[in-house]
Amino acid sequence: MVVTIKDIAKEANVSIATVSRYINQNGYVGIESALKVKEAIKKLGYKVKGTVNSVSKLNLIEVDFPKINNPFYSELFEYLAFYLQEKGYDCILHLDHYQSQDINYYLERFKQKEIAGLITSSPIKIPKKGLKIKFPIVSFDRKISPQIPTVQSNNYDAGMQIAQSVLKQKKKKIIIIAGAKEDYYPISDRIKGMIRVFNTFDSKFDLRSLSASDSIIAKKIAILQFLKDDEYDAICCTDDITALLAKECADYLGKVPLITGFDGSHLIQSLFPNLISARQHTKEIAELMCDLLLRQINDPSVSLESVYTLPVSLINQN
Repeated sequence: MVVTIKDIAKEANVSIATVSRYINQNGYVGIESALKVKEAIKKLGYKVKGTVNSVSKLNLIEVDFPKINNPFYSELFEYLAFYLQEKGYDCILHLDHYQSQDINYYLERFKQKEIAGLITSSPIKIPKKGLKIKFPIVSFDRKISPQIPTVQSNNYDAGMQIAQSVLKQKKKKIIIIAGAKEDYYPISDRIKGMIRVFNTFDSKFDLRSLSASDSIIAKKIAILQFLKDDEYDAICCTDDITALLAKECADYLGKVPLITGFDGSHLIQSLFPNLISARQHTKEIAELMCDLLLRQINDPSVSLESVYTLPVSLINQN
């Protein structure tokens, strides 16, 4: 029986993503986890491929995210790694910190058989209009090209639901805090949804933004500056990490506004159980992206929709 990374993960009592990072030497793995994985590999007799190129010949999928400090992305990667492994594919995680990469870079890597496909949530530059993108690729939450299928959550509708929930609780002075001013897509749809509802009901609101590249301390200082001079009774954040920082800052200032987030990852729900948030369904998102990618790999001429939009669920709205 062939030993898989799923078997290694189970034996070591770690995630599949941790085993993947250890084997591919890409990303952080704690010392304790690394020792568990090493021991499990030795015990089960798993044969580690020697190089990235040798892995790619056995179907390596690259997953590109801007960052992974948001638990939503780590949760999404866990599901992607699980579904791809079930289909016989390994995956490797790359973080580009919002730096755009040229599409030809990926096309060349595909031609050289370094990767079998790409799942991305990062910006990609397409230098020429009409360029035929002839390799398997799926985008999450970012419309790169009509040729590239995009899987997204209904950010606009979720923004409206959050704003409606805030107004139902009779909040009248509101601040919207965007977590990344460098990259307003896709959070712009979340903001637009909120603004539409607030404008419809003539609610007062301010819009502020943070820099994604700033440290946690710098972000806290910025949020404290936003909050200290005004008595906001609601803080609407475009992601759950920003919502956690806003809560810490509000607590420091002795204020108790209603705080909302966006993403609804299981980790954040456990840390901040009363947070109103829009839950993006990571399991369904990952399953759909893997299916779309594998359909392209198995049939390069397959015709796919340009955009696939999945619903979100508002949690703790009461």
